[in-house]
Amino acid sequence: MNTAAASLPGTSSEARSLAASPRGPSRRWHESIWFDLAVALLAGFFYALLVMGPRPLNPRNVNWVAFDPAYHYIGWELYRQDPHLHWPLTYTDRLGYPKGESVSLIDLNPLMAIALKPLSPLLPEPAQYFGIEVILVCALQFFFALRLLRLLTGANVIGIALGSAFFLLAPPLNYRFWGHYSLSNQWLLVAAMYVFARAQQPSERAVRRFAISAAVLVAIAVGINPYLAFEVLLVLLAGVASLLWRKKITLAQSGATVAGLAGIGFFVAYALGLVISGGRGYASGGYRDLSMNVLAPIDPRGWNSLIFPRLHSASFGQYEGYNYLGAGVLLLAAIVVVATLVERKRLQLDKRWVAPLALCCLVLTLLALSTKITMGAHTLVDLDPGQHATALFAPLRATGRLFWAPYYAILAAVLAAPFFLFRQVWATVLIAAALVLQFADTASLRHWVRTTISEQHPSPLKSPVWSKLNEQHQNLIVLPAWQCAHNASPGGPEGYRVFGFLAVQQHMRINSYQSARYTGVAQDYHCTQAVAELSQQPLAPHSAYVVSPALAEAIAQGPTGPGKCHDVDRFILCSVKADFGLSPVLMTPEERVESSVANPGFEDGDLAPWSTNGVEASVSTARAHSGTHSLAEAGGAGTIYQDINGLQPGKTYILSGWVSASPAAASTAQLTVYNPTDNTAVSSAPVAAGPGWHWLQRSFIVGGEGAIRIHLARGPGAGTVYWDDVHLSTGEPK
Repeated sequence: MNTAAASLPGTSSEARSLAASPRGPSRRWHESIWFDLAVALLAGFFYALLVMGPRPLNPRNVNWVAFDPAYHYIGWELYRQDPHLHWPLTYTDRLGYPKGESVSLIDLNPLMAIALKPLSPLLPEPAQYFGIEVILVCALQFFFALRLLRLLTGANVIGIALGSAFFLLAPPLNYRFWGHYSLSNQWLLVAAMYVFARAQQPSERAVRRFAISAAVLVAIAVGINPYLAFEVLLVLLAGVASLLWRKKITLAQSGATVAGLAGIGFFVAYALGLVISGGRGYASGGYRDLSMNVLAPIDPRGWNSLIFPRLHSASFGQYEGYNYLGAGVLLLAAIVVVATLVERKRLQLDKRWVAPLALCCLVLTLLALSTKITMGAHTLVDLDPGQHATALFAPLRATGRLFWAPYYAILAAVLAAPFFLFRQVWATVLIAAALVLQFADTASLRHWVRTTISEQHPSPLKSPVWSKLNEQHQNLIVLPAWQCAHNASPGGPEGYRVFGFLAVQQHMRINSYQSARYTGVAQDYHCTQAVAELSQQPLAPHSAYVVSPALAEAIAQGPTGPGKCHDVDRFILCSVKADFGLSPVLMTPEERVESSVANPGFEDGDLAPWSTNGVEASVSTARAHSGTHSLAEAGGAGTIYQDINGLQPGKTYILSGWVSASPAAASTAQLTVYNPTDNTAVSSAPVAAGPGWHWLQRSFIVGGEGAIRIHLARGPGAGTVYWDDVHLSTGEPK
């Protein structure tokens, strides 16, 4: 074995490291920052296209936007529609009307929102920036990986390019591409590692460059996402400690640097509305549940690995701690460990930078594990069984994300080590082989991401009434607001998306929304005062209201009086300014149940408002139980589903439907009813559907929120499954 011509900064071979990566005019063209940027932009674009597909990269296309991206998109659009400037910079009264909200709390990447808002007149309507963000994320991830690996190894351009590809393939990064794009900005952590490593160079300007780079990086990180900012800050503090240990700065200078970074972070957070008055809003639930499992680095979780089996977690929430390294990285790590034991003298690391970085990673790892440390489905140790410290750590909430900085530190170390342990050519070959394995091992995850963002989520709002709301109304008021009663709010679990998109399309303010955090004052108003006002004051003339049946009754009995609420598309729309040409007589509870399933026979000719989940679904005229249409499910196991609320809690209902299948079909079918109140589900017995029509039914008891999600499920196997005449009724099964 031979060492590479370079060594880690901070070792006794710093001079050789610098010689291998020349600075100044003698730098070779393929080591310039412009070459790295050009390569990174190409790599970022093509990898984003590979993972996402072309549709999400088109800013005009919002038809794929659902789940978390939906509320991020709604916040962005309402923010860009606000013609006024506010303080904090991201505040708007168009979201969370009339109290308003800082859209920074919605996790929409406030820096991008602020940068793009002045360009709104030039942007199309609608316009989403998630596709652009993914391209930038991939490009910056690859760019800083290139810079970091070149700094660490001085390796050939092919070697560092292959190593940088691992950073693009990182499963924690790819997992976020399905729907939380501010959290996909993990390039910030790689950049922090680069700034840390660069500060170790024996240059007179190293300290100054570190201070400037750290300040800029902290400001950007806070402006993108608090979780990433917290990790970036800790990595940079490790850099300060290293510089102090190496006597590059004095104790006073280190204190001033730390204070400066903290001050910059606080100012940016305050300017963006991330500082919640009184702290209310940051202590939401999830701590200890949304943690990392000890086995996370070797657990592919819900996706297939070529080598490693899926492991059990201690809780469902540990998806936030998904930190699978991948078979290629784990195999490479095993080789590096063995080679290091054989040639331990090859890696002589300087503890003055290794120790601070290792301590930083250890702290973040312990925080990621939370006070309840789990291995697989078992609890290893509960450091706080009474949860007395939960209130203290609650603002961290999804602690599983805090392992990302240690993750990239491990990745950088594993990829750099071969260039010190082997000849460069063999190190390059080894990394290339591991990269092929890594790509194949993580293919299942990328396929899931692309499939998930390709699912259909059509709007249930089909009446032309909705497209004319803004002609006489400025505000859309949904009660109960989604943030107060996720499942009991009109539209159920996805009501924030349904009516948020409507508010965006109609350029109306809206009170009901989903957010990562909520301010206490706004919550108090929307969840208590706004509901009480329905029975105390007439409806506001400039607002259109979408309400539950119980609140419609309260409006009729209050100062507004009867006749102001109307049934439309299975929702209740109220106004004192317009009757919309609709009947003032509302359906009875019995009539509401009988018509509660929208598009039950698919005679509308489209899927709306059914959503797809893992299957290829379409409306077919090939066969029908009644009428001329039915639903066709193909392409693998999955469901189509629909949310129904406004049912009577504790009452027994029956879901029924007719199912058929293509000749020689080998898949099963069943009805499933999900109860969001207690997170349980019941299903009919699976049947092997055939060409004839088979009747399925399942009884269930509605939970306390009066809401359910009904699924028409298709099992694995060949063939097409057809559904028709789905019906909900009261009573006992026949």
